[in-house]
Amino acid sequence: MKRFLAALAVLIPLAAQAQTPRKLTVVLGYIPNVEMYGPEYALHEGLFKAAGFDVTLVPTGQGINQVQMVAAGVADIGIANPESILAAAGRGEKFKIIASQFQTSPVAMTCRKDSGVTKATDLKGKRIGVKVAAKPYLDLLLSKNGLKDTDVTTTTIGGTDIAVLISGRIDCEVTTFAFNEPRLIENAGVPVNVLPLGSFGLNAQTDSYFVKESFFNTPGNVEMLAKFMHTQGEAWANFFKDPKAAAAYMVNQKFVDGLDIDQQSYQATQQAIFMKSKLTAEKGILWINPATFKETAENLFAAHVTDKVVDPTDMLTTAVLEQSGLPKL
Repeated sequence: MKRFLAALAVLIPLAAQAQTPRKLTVVLGYIPNVEMYGPEYALHEGLFKAAGFDVTLVPTGQGINQVQMVAAGVADIGIANPESILAAAGRGEKFKIIASQFQTSPVAMTCRKDSGVTKATDLKGKRIGVKVAAKPYLDLLLSKNGLKDTDVTTTTIGGTDIAVLISGRIDCEVTTFAFNEPRLIENAGVPVNVLPLGSFGLNAQTDSYFVKESFFNTPGNVEMLAKFMHTQGEAWANFFKDPKAAAAYMVNQKFVDGLDIDQQSYQATQQAIFMKSKLTAEKGILWINPATFKETAENLFAAHVTDKVVDPTDMLTTAVLEQSGLPKL
């Protein structure tokens, strides 16, 4: 009996320890709207809890830098644009990119339909409104499509300025988010053509999941991350069943104030297209495309964001995805 009680005294703490949820801090790629449906749904519908996680989600916003938070160990997992991750890697940071939400970048140029611009080469002779931070995108877009700066007339516009396009003072504006400004412009009565920059030599796997290399290499963390990404697969599978219902969920839950159901529904249906590809149909959603990351790295160098072409090869890993059992869509 004494031996039994002694063994029991050892086993009870071990059992309790085994049931302790794994704490994870995840910094999101954007505010909690339908773009961040996967982690928000997994948290609030108990998918994380069922998988043994105690997750804290940190929405991006003023003063929030996903790359810096992960690099400093403040967040375990980050969701960020690959341009930021690769730029930090060029400065010596060590990361592992474990998944990517978008197969085609939703960063776009939006043009008035009556401008006749449906492809990059149609821009010759057009008037383009350029947001201050978007000048490198325009320069690359022109050069990659055989055009020169002198082939277009540019005007600097504000970061949220769509009135100048609506009024007809410009033909196109760059950059826009394929799901946001175009809908607002069309609601003002101006039909538009949306040109995703990823279709014209500027693709990037927007909203990529990444961790510190040292975190990834810690024994047991690949398996743990696979469980985490499995919850994302479950959540996003629910999104794809009915994107408009997913949009309504995000609006009704009021994770952030001011979401418009019309815009979120439009975004959800369009987002579903940008998240799928031949690769996701073959391998699974959230899959990493090395060719796209190579393209992004080359564009960062061409835009003088990095002083060399950052080789993404060692940063990319499908080890987590291969164990996650993600749906093929």
